[in-house]
Amino acid sequence: MQKISLKNKKQIIIFAAVIVIALALTVAETVGLVDGVFDGLEQTVGDLYEDDNKGLSVHYIDVGQGDCSLLICDGKTMLIDAGENGHEKDIINYLRSQSIEKLNYIIASHQHSDHIGGLAEVIEEFGCDTLIMPRLTKAQTPTNSTYKDFLNAIKNSDIKTLSSNPGDIYSMGSAVIEIFGPVTNDADDINNMSVIMKVTHGDNSFLFTGDAEKEEELEIIETDADLDCDVLKAGHHGSKTSSSKEFLEKVTPELCIIQVGENNDYGHPHTAALKRINKYTDEIYRNDLCGDIVVYSDGKDLSVEFNNK
Repeated sequence: MQKISLKNKKQIIIFAAVIVIALALTVAETVGLVDGVFDGLEQTVGDLYEDDNKGLSVHYIDVGQGDCSLLICDGKTMLIDAGENGHEKDIINYLRSQSIEKLNYIIASHQHSDHIGGLAEVIEEFGCDTLIMPRLTKAQTPTNSTYKDFLNAIKNSDIKTLSSNPGDIYSMGSAVIEIFGPVTNDADDINNMSVIMKVTHGDNSFLFTGDAEKEEELEIIETDADLDCDVLKAGHHGSKTSSSKEFLEKVTPELCIIQVGENNDYGHPHTAALKRINKYTDEIYRNDLCGDIVVYSDGKDLSVEFNNK
């Protein structure tokens, strides 16, 4: 393992909110599956831990050309996405290696298969207390088998399913999660329906962006959300259509993670995006080069571990 230590900044104290959400989609092939997925259950945000920070680890799991991140804090767990179909066994084995028996949260950043492909199997294997994902319009709703399998797994479980709304706050041990987007649900491309969220642990902060492109980035900026963070998960696998100049000016990352597959068909990460990110940091870690990447926070300092591929 290579290990790199970094100095960091900032602390956020945030109030909690309660939401009631309902969703009904009418696409013919999926109507029987999505009914009841967004169950409208009351969201109660737990009290933040008053104890000293016990530590947060953020695992950017190598799933090839897809996204999958695992957060562990004070015994609480959150999985963000689960890569493309075919990587579910790798993810399940990784979670087992971290002694995980059940997930507290799952975030489905958006409904593309390279983000939700393995979620059905993960849900069946581990279960979950709360799942959060964007609410799509009829026109945006996928009808492919991957999405149907995902919906079936939700319906066959006892997961509370909530829509991602800007301003929603969740606690996970001594970490605080704030949802920034999507702001609206009218994007033509569901990349721009991605959940954008910030995780704050003491003085350290992490930003997750799904596949958000410039269109959604600009919408988030207009809300005056506090995007400044220490660790950025670059949008859309380092595509040139993401990590815009305007967005990076607000984020000012000290460290950047790019979840990307080796020799992928898209040419990710794009040189233009890398050049923009390099204006803020040369600490860029990529799954295609580093394999699994883990960033540790003790509430004050960060450290990074990875294995060269």
